[in-house]
Amino acid sequence: MQKRHKDINEVKNIHFIGIGGEGMSPIAKILLEKKFNVSGSDMRENLHTFRLKDKGAQIYFKHDETNIRSADVVVISTAIPEDNPELQAARAHKIPVLKRAQMLSWLMEQEEKKIAVAGTHGKTTTTSMISQIFSNCNLSPTFIIGGEINGINANCALGEGKYFIAEADESDGSFLELNPNIMVITNIEPEHLDYYRDLDHIFETFKQFVSKLPPDGYLVINYDHPNNKQFIESIDCNILTYGFDNFSDIRAENIEFFENNTSFDVIYKHKYLTRIELQIPGKHNVQNALAALLIGLEHGLPIEPMRQALYSFLGTKKRFQKIGEFNDITFIDDYAHHPTEIAATLSAARAGWPDRRIIVIFQPHRYTRTKLLAHEFSECFNNADTVIITNIYAASEKPIHGISGKIIYDLLEKNQHNDIHYISKKNEIPEFLLSFVKPNDMIITMGAGDIHNVSKETLTRLKQLELIEEEETDN
Repeated sequence: MQKRHKDINEVKNIHFIGIGGEGMSPIAKILLEKKFNVSGSDMRENLHTFRLKDKGAQIYFKHDETNIRSADVVVISTAIPEDNPELQAARAHKIPVLKRAQMLSWLMEQEEKKIAVAGTHGKTTTTSMISQIFSNCNLSPTFIIGGEINGINANCALGEGKYFIAEADESDGSFLELNPNIMVITNIEPEHLDYYRDLDHIFETFKQFVSKLPPDGYLVINYDHPNNKQFIESIDCNILTYGFDNFSDIRAENIEFFENNTSFDVIYKHKYLTRIELQIPGKHNVQNALAALLIGLEHGLPIEPMRQALYSFLGTKKRFQKIGEFNDITFIDDYAHHPTEIAATLSAARAGWPDRRIIVIFQPHRYTRTKLLAHEFSECFNNADTVIITNIYAASEKPIHGISGKIIYDLLEKNQHNDIHYISKKNEIPEFLLSFVKPNDMIITMGAGDIHNVSKETLTRLKQLELIEEEETDN
């Protein structure tokens, strides 16, 4: 049994199983601000659950069937297994169970203008940029993002305007629940192959997504990616393009990089429009900014507040996020866990800091991804001077026999990368780093797991070592 969208307004109590997740927590927050009674469960406290409790949510840190006693509707993500006791109790008591995407879809349907951002990479940043542009142009959008925007420290907001901007998750096909007027597709690549059979299956699912556009809707799509160009040939809808290609509706020229700063000329419909400055690095972020600008321009938004919005945008958490700095050694953490993302992040680091030694610590994410993309992983670290591979962060997956981080290391060694290391136990990595790091190094932890703790631990130990040395000198 599923609660229909039109019936959601008739309920009072909504319970989230896994409420602390990146995708679940912003929906819960918006519902709280819409005056629903929200409860939820998770295995442990985190920043999201802390903030939700502060907003009035009742949160339990154990999955138990008694947690849903007062629930009118239960919301789950695809990460919740069927044997979860709360989910089983909901089904037994015939409490309607909605997928996360169905609840997101209901929220979107409350607004007139619905913008959804999909694609293998760049969704979070692009959605954040669009949200910042529309907010800076005083349109008060509602937005829901799968990551936290730096500066405002939020992953959502309930606005008063007619726009709803959302990151659309294609990982399990659930973005097909959404019905936007406007879509953005950043790129389409082999990914989430634990759900999709192959690239053809991914293409077909994205075609279904695009087919949901109304006749007056349109698709904004990156024209630089070869898969996207192939995809465009297979669909029938209104299309606007962005990128570096001369045939794009909006493109960037004269790009300059200096550390975190990126600037470029904007050519819109083959005429110079303005020069944009960003405080985040990389060509991929130029593309993300172009997508956001194109949507703003199509809505008739003035260029100056859009320029200001993009300049003031400081990125999102875990996307080239600076952890700290000590003795001119910079620590960066990045969510990159797909070969294309790794290559883009390292290209940004090399372009912005050409004279630094770049040391990468990569924690593969999921056994299926490591198995199916191992060769691609072995070819994406060319801009790193030193590469350290550790073992796989399983997420919810069971191990696959013979699959570990070492298969990426072995392929890198075969490709004759200059300086590679395999350290299976990540808690041994800080000690190894301390044996050779020096001023002017940039250390980048990469992955969607818990590898960021390596940077934090190494930074802490460097500071402790200096204190010890100072004490010994004083004595």
